[in-house]
Amino acid sequence: MDIDMLNNGMDSLTKGFSSYLKYERIAKEKETPTLEDYFVLKQAVLSTHHGVEILLKCILNKKSEFLIIDEIDLNYKEAYKEKIQNGYRSVFQTSKAQKIHTITYEEALSRVKYFGGNDLTEEIEKKLKNLNTVRNALTHAEAVIADEDIEKIFNKLLLDLDVLFLRAIGNEYSTFYGYSEIKANYDSYMTFLSEHQMTIKKKALAALFSIQEKTEQYSGQNEVIYTENSAVARKFLKSLQKELDFGMDLYNDWCSGKTKIKITEDGHVSFWADDNKGDYIIKFKSMIICVPSIASNESPIIIFESDNDQVEPEYKDYVLDDRLEGLCIQSQPQIITYNPEEMHDFYMHCEYDEAFTIPPHYEIVRFLKRRIFGCFNIQGLSYWDFHKLLHQAENMTGKQVAEQLKRSLANRS
Repeated sequence: MDIDMLNNGMDSLTKGFSSYLKYERIAKEKETPTLEDYFVLKQAVLSTHHGVEILLKCILNKKSEFLIIDEIDLNYKEAYKEKIQNGYRSVFQTSKAQKIHTITYEEALSRVKYFGGNDLTEEIEKKLKNLNTVRNALTHAEAVIADEDIEKIFNKLLLDLDVLFLRAIGNEYSTFYGYSEIKANYDSYMTFLSEHQMTIKKKALAALFSIQEKTEQYSGQNEVIYTENSAVARKFLKSLQKELDFGMDLYNDWCSGKTKIKITEDGHVSFWADDNKGDYIIKFKSMIICVPSIASNESPIIIFESDNDQVEPEYKDYVLDDRLEGLCIQSQPQIITYNPEEMHDFYMHCEYDEAFTIPPHYEIVRFLKRRIFGCFNIQGLSYWDFHKLLHQAENMTGKQVAEQLKRSLANRS
C-alpha cells in the first residue's frame, strides 16, 4: 500500500462528511434514529477526525517535515538520512518508518494555530476540539452523546475546513464543495470582475455567493443547484432580483425581455412579463440553477419545473389545452375574470368603443401541467440556446434535467 499524506486525509474527510450527510438524510425521515443509523454517524465522526488530523499535518508538512514529528530521536535522524540518500518524498517511505512517531491530533491543531499562518478561526478550533472529545468517547468506551452536540460540530464545518485546507495546502487539495473554491478565492474573483468591467457578472456572483450559505445550497463553477423547496427558491430569487433583471423563454416560445419572478406562500410562481403586460402562473415543482464559470460573460441560468395544478370548480369549463387564460382589470375594486365572453366584451370595448375609458389591465395565464416550464437568464449576460434545451427537456423531470446539466457542465470544467 502506498498512499501519500494528502490523499489519505482527503479520502477520510470525504468519507466522513459523506457519512454525515447520509445520516442527516436518515435523521430527517425519523423521529428517533436507530442503532444502525448511529453507526453511520459514528463512521462520520471517526473518518472526519482522521481526515482532519492528517490534513492538519499536511499544512505543517508543507512548511517543514520537522513540524509533524513528535521527537527527533535517533530513529528519525537515520530515516531522514535515508530519505535524502534515496530521494524519497518523506521519511515514511524509509526502513525506519514504523519507528517514527508523529504528533497527536491535539498537538497538530495547536501547531497549525501558532505556526500555520492560516484561516484557523476560534470557531473552527473549538469545533475541532469538540470533535476530538466525541471521537475519544467513541474509541475508548461506550458513547452517550447528545445528538445536537454532534450536529453543532458538523454544522458548516466542512465548508470552513474546505476553505482552510485549500488556502493552506493549495490547489492540490480537492474541495468537497465546489462552492468552497469560490469562497476561498472570492476577493480575487471580485477584483478580476472589477478590473475587466464585468459589472453585471460581479453583481450576479455577489448575489449567488451571499445566498448559498444562508440556504445551505452550494454550487461551484460549472455546477448545478437543484431544489424542490419553494422557500429555498424564494430566497434565491429575492437575492438575485435585488439589482438584476431576468429575461424569460417558455416551453411554448413565449418570451420576455424583463421578467419579475415571485413565489407565493401557497406554492405558486408568478412570472410577470413587463413588456407583455402578462402574469404567467405555475404551481412550483422544482428549480434548477446552473452556475457558469466566473471568468466568462455567461449568465447563471434558472430553470423552473411546473407541477400539475387544479383550478377552482367554477373555472373548469374555461380550461383549454392545460391552461386557464384570464384578465385582470385594475379598477377599483380590481376585477379578475376567466370567462371568455366577459374578456371578449372588454377587448371589443377597448378596440371599437371610442367613449370607453380603457382602464389598466393585464393578461393572466395559469399553466396546469407538470413540465419543464421555462428558462431565465440575467439580462446583459450571454446565455444558451434555450429553445434547444426546452425541446430536449420536453418529456423530462426537473431532476433528470438537473442530472443531465451536471454531466454537461462537468465536461466544461
